[in-house]
This record gives sequence, C-alpha cells and structure tokens, in this order.
Amino acid sequence: METFVDFVPEKEPAREAAPQKPRKALSKISRFLTNKFFLATIGFLAIMLFLDKNDLFSIMERRKELNDLELSKEHYNKELIELHKIKNDLETDPATIEKLAREKYLMKRNNEDIFLTEDQTKLKQAD
Repeated sequence: METFVDFVPEKEPAREAAPQKPRKALSKISRFLTNKFFLATIGFLAIMLFLDKNDLFSIMERRKELNDLELSKEHYNKELIELHKIKNDLETDPATIEKLAREKYLMKRNNEDIFLTEDQTKLKQAD
C-alpha cells in the first residue's frame, strides 16, 4: 500500500519566475472576439436590427408613414370644419343659397340674362 505524502511548501523546489511577455493588443482583441457571450450578443443584435420583421428600416419607414398620415389627418379636419360651416350657412342663410344656385347651377331670375365667358388662364393651362 502506498503511503500518504504531505507536501510542505518549504520542501518544494523553488520555481524561477518566467519572465512574462507583454501581451499584444491583437491577442487581447482576438480573445474578446472569440468570447461566446460577445458572439451571442452580436448575433442577437444582427437578427433584431436587420433580419426581424420589425427591423430598424421598417420602423423608420413606419414612422415616416405615420407622420404623413398625421399631416393628412390635420388637413382633412380643417376641410371638415370648413364644410360644416358651409353646411350651416346653407341651412340658415337664404342669401348663401341664392349665391350657390347662381354660381354653381347657373340659375337666374325671370328678368335676367346670363352671359358665360371662358377664363383665359384656364385656356392657357389646358394647352
């Protein structure tokens, strides 16, 4: 049977300290780039930013579309307010009704004659 040998640090031979070589920056970078957590993080970011259905470019495009829709919403709200005002005038003011009938539908009173002329600017734009 073997006997147990207890090692005492004083009895161990002294090792000479090997001169440490300065690590090069390239070796530090290569160790960092081969780290599995770093690689997993880079892979996750690449998938989320470029390959996902909600990638960075889609988000930017949707924000631009949202801004355009908000601008058109403001435009249509202003137009709706104007149309409500015109509708209210047509329901209450007889002078407005007469003006609309004369301009749009070319209606006239019994003792009036209507002369239609063409606008020169419209003719130039048509050419």
